[in-house]
Amino acid sequence: MLLDRAGQSSTEAGNRLVVPAPPWLAPASDSLFVRAPAGGERWNSVERRQISWRITGGLGYPCSVLLERRSEQGTWSPAAVLAVQVDPRALGASVVVPELPSGPYRVRITSPELPYDVCSPPLTISLS
Repeated sequence: MLLDRAGQSSTEAGNRLVVPAPPWLAPASDSLFVRAPAGGERWNSVERRQISWRITGGLGYPCSVLLERRSEQGTWSPAAVLAVQVDPRALGASVVVPELPSGPYRVRITSPELPYDVCSPPLTISLS
């Protein structure tokens, strides 16, 4: 048995050392990954946008799609609810961007069935 730098057991395969991934890095059996927005987009208030995701596992409990705003200090806070009771198997939701101050935002998807909330990369919302 070999040990990696953290003292975890590992195995040798051929000429390379293979270290098992820690359990917290492995995807959960029920996971959701945001596909759109992909980050860097510019959204205008009161326009329709498509939020999309992919899932692994058997998610069936409804999701909520939220919008969060980044403060000047870099922390994220709730800004708006975009959709509720969305079936995750729909793989997306069409939403209307609410009238909000211009600035950096991100989409957060939550569900009691998910082991953690999932967020999109940052996007910018501008007044129309």
